[in-house]
Amino acid sequence: MSTRLIKRKRKGKEDMNIFSNRDYFLFDGAIGTYYSLKYRSNTPCELANINERENIFNIHSEYIQAGVNAIKTNTFSANRFSLGCNQSEVEKIIKSGYDIAVQACSGQEVVVFADIGPIPDEKGINPKEEYIKIVDIFLECGAKNFLFETFANTDILIGVAAYIRLRLPEAVVVTSFAVYPDGYSKEGLFYVDLMDKMYASGLVDAVGLNCISGPAHMYRLIKKADIRGKSIIIMPNSGYPGSERGRTVYSDNSEYYAEKLLDLKNLGVKIFGGCCGTTPKHIAAAAQLLSRNPTKTDAQSKTHIETCNLANENILDKLVKTKKPILVEVDPPFDTNWEYMLRDTLLLKQAGADIITIADSPLAKARAESTIMAAKIQREAVIPVMPHITCRDKNLLGIKASLLGVHIEGIRNVLVITGDPIANIERSRIKGVFSFNSSNLANYIKSLNSNVFCGQEIKIAGALNVNAVNFSAELKKAFTKIENGISCLLTQAIYTKSAVDNLLKAVETLKVPIFAGFMPIVGYKNALFIDNEVPGIDIDNETIEKFRDKSREESEKLGMEITMDILKEIYPHVSGIYLMTPLKRTNVICELIKKIKEI
Repeated sequence: MSTRLIKRKRKGKEDMNIFSNRDYFLFDGAIGTYYSLKYRSNTPCELANINERENIFNIHSEYIQAGVNAIKTNTFSANRFSLGCNQSEVEKIIKSGYDIAVQACSGQEVVVFADIGPIPDEKGINPKEEYIKIVDIFLECGAKNFLFETFANTDILIGVAAYIRLRLPEAVVVTSFAVYPDGYSKEGLFYVDLMDKMYASGLVDAVGLNCISGPAHMYRLIKKADIRGKSIIIMPNSGYPGSERGRTVYSDNSEYYAEKLLDLKNLGVKIFGGCCGTTPKHIAAAAQLLSRNPTKTDAQSKTHIETCNLANENILDKLVKTKKPILVEVDPPFDTNWEYMLRDTLLLKQAGADIITIADSPLAKARAESTIMAAKIQREAVIPVMPHITCRDKNLLGIKASLLGVHIEGIRNVLVITGDPIANIERSRIKGVFSFNSSNLANYIKSLNSNVFCGQEIKIAGALNVNAVNFSAELKKAFTKIENGISCLLTQAIYTKSAVDNLLKAVETLKVPIFAGFMPIVGYKNALFIDNEVPGIDIDNETIEKFRDKSREESEKLGMEITMDILKEIYPHVSGIYLMTPLKRTNVICELIKKIKEI
């Protein structure tokens, strides 16, 4: 059944929505942190549904006495991956949790919401199937109201919400996302985009934010968003925790918390609750303050989202319009002796290079940080730069910090790549991070362009492996990258006819500028190393053998000849050339630039 049909089936029930005709709707607060504080327990609170039913019943009762309109079942982490148990045990925990909540609400004008949190990523599982198993247990219990909270993306939510609608069209479905104070989830998705996408699906009754951030940060985020005509739920943390005798504790700030919820109410938010650190005391203070202060009638008309003017033209865009730019890659040092980078850059600039790209610890070997070196080179050599940013070494916070620094330094082009894998022998002590792949990272930067880098966007380049055995799959990846904001592609080094054919196919298929990559071979050992140890690059044996027993000068000359033969063939078809400096042989690249300019 399509979303449109689901909407039509529900039309006419709008006035029956439990959030309608109310000045505000108040959920309870935290169960996990409150259970841990109240009963001095470090075990998952969901297990208490079986072993400590009375304790969970008492927590629900305290929240009901505080003045809530709804309570959540104690089932946030009730899945076999979070609790480390089998599915039959999960079923017992969920059924018991739902039963306790229903008993606590008996005789009260309080509704029960089935509470479902994110399932940890595990290899070999189908996430949607796991969520549906949980939903089916709740439906069997008679649940009609569902809250999906603390999610980082919409991927699973839309499908699961549609499943609930098909099974129970009159169900109430609420989704809530966890974002940092800057508005981005741990997967790099912006809160406005998450909320808008979920609301636009027509499958949910309310969308909003919970966890990670405190009420002041959520107020600031909602103030910047356009929430007119939408049912918004906000469930902040009480604040930020401290440590006391080895335990994570939250301060008692219930009055402050209530005041911030009132501020949110005056922005047009209608549905509230609490997340980590909140207690019945927080919710009671909120209930009293919200009930005494009716919403201002003109509040929603004042909300708006700030937009950015991205009119300024990027230097790479300008270059592509007037010529075929030459981009040259320079590797940062393994140590603190960086001066050669400035020397080589000045030589390359004089030879005619248009942009210098700075590699980010290629082959997973630590070098000086690419964005810092790019900023230094741009300042001292006065030439545009393009630092590479890999997904391998930094989490979301680290990547954003680098991007903010890049933007502050006036760098407006980056190359996003997944990053070469860490060698097997080192994986026990060096762990890759991979919070993103290159496509996700591009989408994150695209969002920063719209919401943070107002008026001065960063152009995003991506990599294209023309040496891929399954090039159709590589093209498919490229389409996804382009959809996510990548505006041009730089290829791996080209040495073979198949790589040339793939490049020409990409030029015909992909509607973005493509820069053909070349790294001249400068010796027999160099050829063997590139072919065997550089990921994504192939050199045929015939070409490798041409360098056997050649002197350094002979090898450099031969390498340039081979490069120019291929380059002349593809030159009319590409938007520019991307040169990678082999073994610091800047003289070879300078000579190659001169030859390219003679074409």
